[in-house]
Amino acid sequence: MEIFSKVDAILIKNATMPFIDENFFYFTGLEGMEESIAVIMEDGVEIIAPLLEKREGIKTYKSIKERDAILEKLLKNKRVGINGKAITLKDYMHFKKLFGNLIDVSNFLEMKRAIKTESEIRRISKAVRITKDVVKSLDFSGKKETDVAGDIRCMFGRKGAEEAFKTIVAFGKNSSNPHHVPSNKKFVYPVLIDAGARYNGYCADITITEMKKKSRKYEIIEEALYMAIDLIEPGEKAGNVFIQVESFLSKHGIKMIHALGHSIGVKVHDGMTINKKANFTFKDNMVFAIEPAGYFKKFGIRIEEDIVIKNGKARIIK
Repeated sequence: MEIFSKVDAILIKNATMPFIDENFFYFTGLEGMEESIAVIMEDGVEIIAPLLEKREGIKTYKSIKERDAILEKLLKNKRVGINGKAITLKDYMHFKKLFGNLIDVSNFLEMKRAIKTESEIRRISKAVRITKDVVKSLDFSGKKETDVAGDIRCMFGRKGAEEAFKTIVAFGKNSSNPHHVPSNKKFVYPVLIDAGARYNGYCADITITEMKKKSRKYEIIEEALYMAIDLIEPGEKAGNVFIQVESFLSKHGIKMIHALGHSIGVKVHDGMTINKKANFTFKDNMVFAIEPAGYFKKFGIRIEEDIVIKNGKARIIK
């Protein structure tokens, strides 16, 4: 990896829940692992963990002093990279005292995760299929928002998945709030559901809006979705795509109040955001959630699909 011209090793540290660095799972395939460390070097990965996490191939420690002795043996006189966006201040100060200057490689880590392997794409695709199957099978009749959110959570579990994030179920006027928390409101149209399964460590993020009758506003937002997907291709700047879609919606009196989309992977918001200031360019094997939306006085409409860029073009994951 190119990063090893700047650092000799990358230290990824999990604290206790919920301060788990997604890069630990990304590089090791191990979930949980509280108070564990992964040291990524050009020739492999070393894992140092408390005795509680003992398993084959892992170095274990009984005390912080013992852990630090293992780390010093591995990293003495080396240039050490850290994920500045995830490490706690306490851990940062501790490792700085041990190793001197630490180099923030968080941007590299985000870009590394942004380009997916075929295995990652398969796992995201499975998460998407689970999400879509569950959402299609929902019955709203006589139910409250909290009932439907619970149904989604249970159905994910039956399919070997879990929630990638807290599901949004919004009925009627509640759909005008982008981050509505499910309440006791009973079913009325429109229905907005934003849900995503997490399967084998990888996330989906899908939003549907169901209306009694599809309005012109719905058609415009749907058109914006397909416009964005058509514009996304390798070499295209993300900010340019946002500006073009924002301009299209604006001509129809709809204001974009949040990003057009975001990368997905081991996290549902995996580091890259498609907004006006986004200066990254799209590449093959990137995966994004695309979510144009409009929020009005009495209702909201958001349509979100997960897409993968393959062979020079973006396509919806089905």
